[in-house]
Amino acid sequence: MKTKNLLKHLLSVLTVCFFIFIAFGSDDDGSKINEDGTPKTEQQIKVESQFSSWDGSHRGLTALIKKSMNDPDSYEHIETRFRDDGDDIYVITKFRGSNAFGGKVINTVSARVDFSGNVTEIISQE
Repeated sequence: MKTKNLLKHLLSVLTVCFFIFIAFGSDDDGSKINEDGTPKTEQQIKVESQFSSWDGSHRGLTALIKKSMNDPDSYEHIETRFRDDGDDIYVITKFRGSNAFGGKVINTVSARVDFSGNVTEIISQE
């Protein structure tokens, strides 16, 4: 009986350690190196830090989109792409959400974002 309880506790501790490692994994060096092995520039690091490592969404643009939605809780990120234009970042986000009638619709928003993560211009909404 004691062995069974000890095994349960050990598995619980290992599970917690696993999730801590996943959530706070040591990617300090890996996040500063490109896939080809070259070091990332400060600008690359600044740009990439604006995007969620979980789903790739742009944090500032997502917040702005949710503010304008009928039902912000219905927001579901589909994909985000971006291009560093040197002076700013061009971001395109595709997402799903509920419309005024409660139906799910897919929308796309493209915007210009500064290097601090602030949306400076909404270019299009579809």
